[in-house]
Amino acid sequence: MRFLFFLIVSVLSLSLWAQDDIKVNKLPKFSVRASVGIPKVVSSKALRSSFSAVVSSDISVNYTLFSSFYVGLGYSHIYFQSQKHFREQFVNTNMQMQNGYLKIGYDHFFSDRGFTTIGLNAGSSSTKYSGIVYKADSLKGKYPTGFSSSFAEPFFGVNFLVEPNFGFGGFISYHYNFSQFNPAYPGFDKWLDYSRISNKWSTSMITIGFGFYYGIGKVK
Repeated sequence: MRFLFFLIVSVLSLSLWAQDDIKVNKLPKFSVRASVGIPKVVSSKALRSSFSAVVSSDISVNYTLFSSFYVGLGYSHIYFQSQKHFREQFVNTNMQMQNGYLKIGYDHFFSDRGFTTIGLNAGSSSTKYSGIVYKADSLKGKYPTGFSSSFAEPFFGVNFLVEPNFGFGGFISYHYNFSQFNPAYPGFDKWLDYSRISNKWSTSMITIGFGFYYGIGKVK
């Protein structure tokens, strides 16, 4: 997390000093936006006790409709590793979340080459557990090893153009998944006593990361 923070600060600092002649206050109709970040699970104590999020990645293709409002289609991937107390028992199960979504956003220039983005990603999520270690062979096939759900993810980003059609920036997002963690699916309920661990809430995460913007075509 500390490395990612310093990377974002360094890139943004360089972008502020580069290309002093760039003066842009409008973006091309089409764009590709991508990001990488580190998520932090903020709800479901049972999930936090089971997995830690390692990395998330995201890419979308977008089209500006009017007045800097845009829509897009995107895909994101979130990778989780099992917590240390499981790995110490040689249980290295991982959880992977793959998301397809519709993006709605708004861009606002606050300087000649800096703009903020605010919006919402919403769509369908597919979660899969891999490397499951069952405590007994009789548990194999008893529970599903994956499930589907829906999610909503508001986000906010700051971007700086280093070229008229290309820029870097940082972002923060809040991912709310309409599903509840079930420790039986990855087989964790036999390795850890969940009776005293709260599991009342759906899955949610805050992600801080680094992204880039690429505008396709010329501004009209």
